[in-house]
Amino acid sequence: MARTVTLANLRTWARQLSDTEGDTSNITDAELTALANRHLTEVYDALVDAGPADYYASSQTVNVVAGTIAYALPADFRDLLEVYVHESDSERRILRPMGNGERGRYQAPLAATTLTVEYVPAPGTLVANGDTFDGVSGWEELIANLMARDVMVKREADPSVVLHTIAELRGRIARRARMRDRANPKRITDLDEQSSLWFPTASSNVSAYRLRGGNLEVYESLWRVP
Repeated sequence: MARTVTLANLRTWARQLSDTEGDTSNITDAELTALANRHLTEVYDALVDAGPADYYASSQTVNVVAGTIAYALPADFRDLLEVYVHESDSERRILRPMGNGERGRYQAPLAATTLTVEYVPAPGTLVANGDTFDGVSGWEELIANLMARDVMVKREADPSVVLHTIAELRGRIARRARMRDRANPKRITDLDEQSSLWFPTASSNVSAYRLRGGNLEVYESLWRVP
């Protein structure tokens, strides 16, 4: 279950840590909002990189047009997880990334088809007081402490207390976040079964993709299924 914190909560928390609850003229809400959004991205990156990435996943449908290779990535795109081609209403096949130097083995799709792009979105921006960030397990505390550190540096106060907390929180994320998904095996033992999904089938010859210039490029194999 998500544990969310609002923008208003983060500002109040940062003021408490930096002892600036009454100093709204020198440390404005707008300044604290900017700090919250700056450090939110750092914490979000740490959580996504620690995994599992699917916790944050979004998806988008791409309608492939015959003869067209490039399709715009989602506006909030951060990292790609998987690309699937729809073989039927109930069946999807994974596409493999195109390797360097493989372009000569592929061409533009010859027929229309549908893809599902699964990706990790970039974090949103906190604007209104009630806008929230998912701290998952108390990791939103790192945002508040980073905000407080910047405020204390601006005021030429000693930030050593919050610096110690920041170090502890970063270490906690590194130690604990990778244990959030304990269901998957530690090692992949059967790669042959996965690689068989890369080959095109009779219903769709689209078989590979690559990311280029802000676009998802989709390719059809020159090899034909008998």
